[in-house]
Amino acid sequence: MDVLYIGDHKLQANEYYVGADSFKMFHQKIRDYEPLLETLEGATDLSVDFLDGPDTMTDFPRSVEELAEYDALIISDLSRGTLEPHFHPDSIPGPNLLRIVRDFVADGGGLVYCGGWMTFQGYQGVGNWHGTPVADTLPVDIRPIYDDRVERPEGASVTVERPDHPLLDSVEDESLPTIYGYNEVAGLRDDATEIATVDGNPLLAVTEHGEGRVVTYTSDPGIQWGLDLVDWDGYDEFWLDALEWATRQ
Repeated sequence: MDVLYIGDHKLQANEYYVGADSFKMFHQKIRDYEPLLETLEGATDLSVDFLDGPDTMTDFPRSVEELAEYDALIISDLSRGTLEPHFHPDSIPGPNLLRIVRDFVADGGGLVYCGGWMTFQGYQGVGNWHGTPVADTLPVDIRPIYDDRVERPEGASVTVERPDHPLLDSVEDESLPTIYGYNEVAGLRDDATEIATVDGNPLLAVTEHGEGRVVTYTSDPGIQWGLDLVDWDGYDEFWLDALEWATRQ
């Protein structure tokens, strides 16, 4: 299986004020992608390419045929604008990358779409995925609101609705770990299957779009909202099962 994973990457900069002057300084990379990437890199019979935000703007496949070299695409905590970089000198004229993702799925590709501050609508609407061609493929409807994040620093329990679903084949006790935040969606779409919920809202849902399949996880696979998820013994198997279901493998 060949997988392309984009997102879960940030750059942190600090701004200092000294008297009448101020200056900014690059501080560090935030590698939220590390847990999931380690899982993918450690799996047998799986090859993964990872693109952070800047690399996605320049190196994301420019056609359905190029993207179809992969069996599955993972999008996690990455803004819509990253795939619509109009300020980039080669972006106009150029391909519509959001349509390429949609058509890739319709032609049989697998999509795993995860939550975060920059997916769904996200932080102050910066994610802004509502109304995009990618949103048309998802099993849930994105809420057209300013900010759809629900922070649960005290932890929120997950309810498994479909323990018999193949995506949960490796979950031994029919339960998923506590999460600490998620994107609240408008609801489940027709023909979609809701596998798990949090606070009565969809957390894990799947659907088919054309010839392809889509898995949506409205929380984050990384170490903030997914703090307990990352430490869970079933973490690796859970994400590999999601990819296997999405790619019909």
